[in-house]
Amino acid sequence: MLANSGAQIRRTPPGRVNDYHTASRRQYVITLSGHAELVLSGGKTIQVGPGSIELAEDLTGKGHITRVIGNEDRVTIAIPVSETK
Repeated sequence: MLANSGAQIRRTPPGRVNDYHTASRRQYVITLSGHAELVLSGGKTIQVGPGSIELAEDLTGKGHITRVIGNEDRVTIAIPVSETK
């Protein structure tokens, strides 16, 4: 089991682009509805949609780009991962 400290639900409109940025914390991001493209720092692009689960842990460096694609809002839930010792 991984410890966590809450969750955040986010709704982002179609066409929204969040240029290169790092993750604010180590977290799982689960897409509940809508679609996006994630451009990773190495240039690889991945498509995500309902049911996709990503572990965002690029806390340093160039980060990634997030583009909401399609014609519907992308709704995600972000679940922070706390480090346990």
